[in-house]
Amino acid sequence: MPVQDDTRENEQIALFRLIKPEGEGRSGIDAIMQLNGIEIPFELKTTTNGSVTTVRDFGYNHIRKWKDKHWLISKYSSDGKYIEYSLYGSPQAMSKWIKEKETYIEPDFELAKIIPDRITLKDLYHIIGKK
Repeated sequence: MPVQDDTRENEQIALFRLIKPEGEGRSGIDAIMQLNGIEIPFELKTTTNGSVTTVRDFGYNHIRKWKDKHWLISKYSSDGKYIEYSLYGSPQAMSKWIKEKETYIEPDFELAKIIPDRITLKDLYHIIGKK
């Protein structure tokens, strides 16, 4: 039975005494920790199987969004009822992983720059069909 991420993220917020920013959407800040008058932005992730996915439509906007974030990743029981453990990642600790993700998508963006000048609409339809 899948468990909604929002429910689990709200549990993380409560457990770690974070604050959910007003008006923030899915592309914004997941949570804030207030510490000595400083607001520390957090990216929250949860999993029930030990694997954490990133996002749909992953691109450079996500890289920019993540670079200065602190991360809180909680592993839930397989039924999603309780947190088994949580991991914290500082921006410095996450920088290598974020750079790996950036390097992984770079060829897609380079191809996107040159392909429109080298492929016809007929070629495109042949590859992916008329959609």
